[in-house]
Amino acid sequence: MHLEIMAAQLSDKDAEALEALHAAVYPPKPQVESAKQPRKWALPQWHIMMRDEDDQLISHVGAVTRLCLCDSTEILLGGIGGVMTHPSQRGKGYASDGISRAIEFLGQDIQVDMALLFCAPRLRSFYQRFGFRCFSADTYVWQQGEKTLVPQNEIMVMPAMKPLPQCAALDLRGLPW
Repeated sequence: MHLEIMAAQLSDKDAEALEALHAAVYPPKPQVESAKQPRKWALPQWHIMMRDEDDQLISHVGAVTRLCLCDSTEILLGGIGGVMTHPSQRGKGYASDGISRAIEFLGQDIQVDMALLFCAPRLRSFYQRFGFRCFSADTYVWQQGEKTLVPQNEIMVMPAMKPLPQCAALDLRGLPW
């Protein structure tokens, strides 16, 4: 396996490979009428891409940084999102390797204050293995032009350069990742 970190500006070949991986991990579902609009996500600033010996993209982890507000104090957050492994390659540790590298990159190279990710409650135990824990502060993101509260059971954090801040409200000042 070959792992590399790439800036957000992907080549056409890499963008196509990422689109194909996304389609394999999240196959299209029939459209269902819903009053609720789907959540919009921020694009990654960096891509941690894992390829097999045939240079096929098999796993991906996205990373972002953003100055956010913890109550009234600015902190630099490192976000991890877009974690995907091709269904035929799951269970081999590729996502774990990518997440570990993203944590190292955000903490050591970028020197974020803390890392934050959004996840389904069923994935909490997976992310706890890396040191993430549930976050209890009210966390706000922007959706459809409005500041929106994210359910607490979807947010996990871990310290990086500083201990986890104690705040009542965290404003991510933009789209979630």
